[in-house]
Parts: sequence; C-alpha cells; structure tokens
Amino acid sequence: MVQAGQPRIDGTRWAGMADRSSHHVDDRIAEEAAGWVARLQSSDATEQDRREFQLWLERDPDHQAAYDEFKDLWSDLKDVPIPSNRLKKLRMSRRAVVGNVIAIGVITVLSVTLYRMGFLDRMRADHYTVVGEVRSITLADGSRVDLNTDSAIAVHYSPAERRIKLLRGEAFFDVARNPERPFVVDDTALKARAVGTQYGVRTAFDGSLGDVRVEEGRVEVTGGRDRAVLEAGDVATLNTEGRLVLTKADVAGETAWRSGKLVFSGQSLRDVLATLERYRRGRIVVLDGAAAEQRVSGIFDLNDTDHALRVLQESLPVSVTHLTGLMVVVRSR
Repeated sequence: MVQAGQPRIDGTRWAGMADRSSHHVDDRIAEEAAGWVARLQSSDATEQDRREFQLWLERDPDHQAAYDEFKDLWSDLKDVPIPSNRLKKLRMSRRAVVGNVIAIGVITVLSVTLYRMGFLDRMRADHYTVVGEVRSITLADGSRVDLNTDSAIAVHYSPAERRIKLLRGEAFFDVARNPERPFVVDDTALKARAVGTQYGVRTAFDGSLGDVRVEEGRVEVTGGRDRAVLEAGDVATLNTEGRLVLTKADVAGETAWRSGKLVFSGQSLRDVLATLERYRRGRIVVLDGAAAEQRVSGIFDLNDTDHALRVLQESLPVSVTHLTGLMVVVRSR
C-alpha cells in the first residue's frame, strides 16, 4: 500500500469533480479505492471494515479523492455491485475522453456490466428475482411459477398457447391443465412443451449447461436436432454438440430451493460452493484440488450461506476465509 510521503510510481492525472483540485493518483490507489467502494456497499460490510476504511483514508490525501470518484461512478449504478477492476476501467474511460464521448464510453461499459449482472434481463422481464431471492408467482391462467435466485421470465399468452421466455436463471412450473392452450417454456437453446405438469427449466450460464427436469407428468423437450418426451424423474440436457442427453435425477431434492433449502448428496465441495455462490453477492474461490474434491451431503438454508460455509469448515478439513464482503477463499487445512 502506498504510504503518505512516498514517491509516486507511474503517476497519472486524476480527473476529479469540477470543484476539486487535480491530483496525481497511481493505479494502486485506484484499485484500493475501487475495492473499498465494493466492500462498503455490500450488506456484509462490518464495523471493522468501516474502521479500517477510515484508517486507509488517513494514510494519504489522494485516498479520499480516489474514493469519492469511484463512489460517484457507483452511485450512477445504484445498488448493482461491480467488481473493483470493472470500476477501474470505468474510471479510465471517464478520464480518457471529454464531453459527449465520456458519456458514450461510460454507457458502453455499463451496458456490458449491467447485462452481466442481469439488469437488462430484468428490464425485459415481467417477473424476476435478484441474487439470493426466491419467490412464487401465480399467472393469469392459475399456473404457478417459482423463480430461483437471479432469474427472470417474460410472459406471452395468446389464445393458442401460453409461452414463457426464461431470460436467465431457473424456474419451476406447476402448470394449470388446459389441452387447448399448451404451456411452452423457451430459453432459446431448449424448449419445453406441456399441457399440465410440474417441471423445472434452467438456462445455460457461465459454462454450465441448461436443462429441463420433470417432477410430475410429461413434457416434450426440443433442443438442437433432437426431441424427447420426459416423464417424472427425467432430466434433459443439451450437450456441447447440440444433442439432448437424458438422465435420471431426484427432481424434488434438486429443486428444494422452492422451500428455501439446498440439498446435497455426495456432491463435490466445488459444486456445492458454486451453488452457494448463486445465492450471495461476490465470489467463493477454492484454492486447491484436495479441498474442491471433498464430498458433501447435507441440507442448508439458502437464506444463510454464511452459516453453510461455517458448517462446511467445521465438518471438512478446509478453512474458509472472508477476505472482503464480496470474496471468500476456501483451502485445505
């Protein structure tokens, strides 16, 4: 960390607000300022975090100016969390151009970030959830939709059919029977058609493959060049070659998130942590293979992922370290 009175390395001109004098701020300070903005906006921020932040402000006069600039950028995004490196890029774009070009550059970067965080999908959606939220919706025909964390749907009903566009995330459908109006869920890669049944659809995201899983009834699934009719306990996944792969699963257990629970039976810790990460802000990183391959069985409350992490640390030979409110590191011990 740069201390007060030390020479600046690779200094850059800081473009502050109109009523501030210009400062030379190096990249290290910019990164630290972005990190403090990310940490303090988190709901997990503690009093200790705030005390450490005050100490950081007092170490160098440039710290306050850097923090204020990133905070201004953050306020434009309201409550959407952005990684510190993304904020740094926003600052670089902001100081690199002038006038209308500034607005265009910032809007472009924000658009990519907001798409990644789900903001644009939520703008298009009729119903959505944010990270960590699960809720149920009753549609006009009496069908019920349970939306998992960070999910969004658009509803398109017509006299001929009831069509749901799954924009992101995962949803479970309890379909009101109506043979004259098939119920179709479409996530672009997969299409699931049912008359009256209970099934879940999950979109592909971050390398994971989307799927359709049936708890009750029958569902016709189309993906790529293939078509299959699924019955209770069947799961259809579209592989990287664009072909449907059919397997069996405990659908009720795998969709226990509908009742606020996460159920694991012999899954790797890597997969368990990836699931927990979906219900919290920030990242969970596993540092070594030995930790990642530990096997986990248990039931956890999805509304308290910190408690789940504590249980994992107590029951497995791993340590869990909260570096910030947005970063958790897991390693063998």
